[in-house]
This record gives sequence, C-alpha cells and structure tokens, in this order.
Amino acid sequence: MRRTPRTAALLMLGAALLAGAGACTAEDDARPAGERMPADPDQAQSRKNAEELRDWVRRHGDARQKEAVGRVRRIIRAGDGESGDAYVSTDINGGTTPVRDPLATAGAVAEAFAAWKGAEQGRVAVYDVFGNPMITARAF
Repeated sequence: MRRTPRTAALLMLGAALLAGAGACTAEDDARPAGERMPADPDQAQSRKNAEELRDWVRRHGDARQKEAVGRVRRIIRAGDGESGDAYVSTDINGGTTPVRDPLATAGAVAEAFAAWKGAEQGRVAVYDVFGNPMITARAF
C-alpha cells in the first residue's frame, strides 16, 4: 500500500508535464525547429551587411551587444528596405573562442539587429556556425 500513493503521484506529475508541454508555445519561434539557414545569393553583400551592423553596434550598442556582434559573419536580407526578414549567420558553437552562453549571445545579436534597423516590420533569425537556428522569427 505504501507504493500506491507514490505511484499515483508520479502518474499525475507525468500527466501534468505532458499536458503542459503540449500547451507551451513561443511567439518568436514561428519557424519549424529543424529549418536551416537559407542559401546566400550574394555573399559579398551579406558580409557587407554584417560589417555595417558591427560598425553601428560599436557606436551605439551596449557591452553585451558589442561582444555578441563580433560573432556575426553574414546577414542575408529578404524583403525591401527596412522591412522583411533577416537571417544572421554567426560563428556561435564553432568559432575560434567558445561562447559561455550561446542562447544569450544569439539573443544579444537579435536585439542589436532590431535596434540597428529600428523598423517594426520584419523578423530576424540567428543561426549558429552550422546553420542551425538559435533564435527564430524575433520581430523587429
């Protein structure tokens, strides 16, 4: 009889976890989890975009953003002008120096990008060195 309450408690906990996991959604994770970074049609322009972001953050960003954008390699833009989607390629999870907190670094890159563009029509996604998504569909 001593095992019945413990077993019942574990079953209820398991059911609650399953129900909660199915109900969780993240507004800024609108893309499928397995989606990889899109192909880069103009690598020279993408590198130029990354350099422009780094220059802007050097002048206007906070210390966390300055450190994070040093990891940005390319920025692929889709859309016109200030609106549209942006895909940011970084060396997170594979650069010359390890990152202590990869998700926080990716978040700082997304924040810096949003501040740089200052627009309210678009989304930015940040990818690691392997093209795996770290931050997806963050509105800017």
